[in-house]
Amino acid sequence: MSHSYSLYVMAAMACTMAFMTMGCSNSEDVANKKGVSFEHELYDGKPTLGLSNDFPPESPEEAIQRGDKAYLAHEPDLALFEYIRALSFPSQKHADQAYYKIGYIHQQRRNHDLAKLAYSRASLIEPENIQYAASLGIIELKMGESDTARKHLIHTVQMDQKRQGNTSWEPQHDLFASSLKLDTSSPLNAYVGLGILADLDARHNEAQRIYRSVLQVDNRSHKAMTNLGYSYYLAGNLNEAEAVNRRAATLYPNDKRAWSNLGLTYIKSRRYEDALDSLSRAMPRQEALNDIGYFSMLEGDYEAAVDYLERAVNESPMFYAKAQENLKRARKLQIQAPPVKLSGNYPYKSQATVYNIADTSH
Repeated sequence: MSHSYSLYVMAAMACTMAFMTMGCSNSEDVANKKGVSFEHELYDGKPTLGLSNDFPPESPEEAIQRGDKAYLAHEPDLALFEYIRALSFPSQKHADQAYYKIGYIHQQRRNHDLAKLAYSRASLIEPENIQYAASLGIIELKMGESDTARKHLIHTVQMDQKRQGNTSWEPQHDLFASSLKLDTSSPLNAYVGLGILADLDARHNEAQRIYRSVLQVDNRSHKAMTNLGYSYYLAGNLNEAEAVNRRAATLYPNDKRAWSNLGLTYIKSRRYEDALDSLSRAMPRQEALNDIGYFSMLEGDYEAAVDYLERAVNESPMFYAKAQENLKRARKLQIQAPPVKLSGNYPYKSQATVYNIADTSH
């Protein structure tokens, strides 16, 4: 982090504190003294006026405790209100905790920009905190900021390895060396995030190594399992992909991504009816039929493509223009090219699902 950026963030924090302790009119001064109304760049809930009728907190600790109580009571707006009030004290004691909790609420709400801002400030205050760095790296990965995500996730793993007394790990040489150590206190999501970055770089063997390491610590890890199955699929290891994706779908039967991964694996294996059964658990049937037709067309199996795309159109003839467009293309290719049925090891993103390799929400 550059010196100028650090000064910028510190200045922004100072301005925020000044804004929170100064009103623009006498009425606002009274409101702020009562602790019932303020504006803040990290607040996005309902109007704060009247949100809390209690006396204002006397310390940052009390404000954070109130925020924790509100969060556990399923009142996230009030929790944000109290955590932000913890930042209004001149001492800035426990400000890092307040920023982290603010970021966590925004991450749950998928307010990624605000989550990143809050996590960044927590990490600026406590740069050696493993959880702060991990959360910042994960949210950057969700936002598609791979370079900065990699930087913060590697820093997280370095701190975790140091915590365990492991000095032999050198990320410059091998990001996922056999010397890498994980335990139940490790930030497992950060390791999964690095695995995702490796898959994005087509370094599937390294990605699979890290996912398996996470599963050795937590053999039911949802994120590690679904990403491992998808990584095997990307690498063309269909037997391994089927085994892992079937286990994920069995353990998490309501998880659409697990069924989608399994369906894509079956398509790659030309087991189209098995794929239809799996994909239909993740999306409407006509979309599953379209995906099977679309992927089989990309594989050169034009006969199957026409069959499944016709079924998709018949399933929803008036409203499914995507399937009709794909059907026209498949019929044209069927006429122009011989029905070669050779499967390559090239992954294709589903037209119907929104899942992608950088999705860490599962």
